[in-house]
Amino acid sequence: MYKLRILSLGAGVQSTTLYLMAERGEIEPFHCAIFADTGWESEATYAHLEWLKQVGKTPIITVQSDKGSIFEWSLEAQLRGSSIFSVLPFHTSNNGNKGMLHRQCTSHFKLDPIRKQTRKLLGLVPRQRAPKGAVEQVIGISMDEARRMKLSRENMTRLSYPLVDMGMHRYHCEAWLAQNYAGLVVPKSSCVGCPFHRNAEWRKVRDNPVAWKQAVELDNTMREAGITDSRLSGFLYLHRSCKPLEEVDLSTPEERGQQVFDFAKDEKLNLFVNNISIHVPEVLPLG
Repeated sequence: MYKLRILSLGAGVQSTTLYLMAERGEIEPFHCAIFADTGWESEATYAHLEWLKQVGKTPIITVQSDKGSIFEWSLEAQLRGSSIFSVLPFHTSNNGNKGMLHRQCTSHFKLDPIRKQTRKLLGLVPRQRAPKGAVEQVIGISMDEARRMKLSRENMTRLSYPLVDMGMHRYHCEAWLAQNYAGLVVPKSSCVGCPFHRNAEWRKVRDNPVAWKQAVELDNTMREAGITDSRLSGFLYLHRSCKPLEEVDLSTPEERGQQVFDFAKDEKLNLFVNNISIHVPEVLPLG
């Protein structure tokens, strides 16, 4: 029997589904949910988080890294003269050879703050160890992301994946949310300047003048400071094209005059091509 059952709440589709399923009694309840705030989330994510706090009874605890905002921390990399401490996985290119920095943001700005808060909830003092399996940390990974499942590196914590246990894909989560919370739009959970953004996400960032200004500032600063990737000696970029963000063509194919067939407009064909069903599976109790 676990002493503490917590939800790692990213505020995206999957973790939102788990939080609301618990609120409706469809899965075992949580003692609390923990949201690790990087300090550079989208306005939509912060608004959605506030909505969850209003509709749910399960406490949502917001934590942040000792480093503060991931934007400020990365921006100050020029003062430290090192790309390592930027923590973001910048794209880099030199003579046509492209790569990415090692991704450290999740560890520093998500996992570490959650771990510290978990130890605090258990009442542990520094260097004190918790009993084995004292914590069940629930992660919002669905079947289509099952490759991301991992075992906990800590003796006190067991990671569990209820969506995988229930055989739920992301589209099952979306269908469940539509069925139980009509009209709810859950924003994609990611940092404003995430280098993994595709152009659709970058266009959303551009729609917010403040967020876009920050992203462009960070993107330019890394090169102005002369910080390079030690492997390729290449300059760093937020966009996968390895071009300055403010110079990247973010227009849609339609805006460029190209005709694009949209599978989403033909539901039957879309389901056929992807070989999926929008049937929401029966929610089974966790063992």
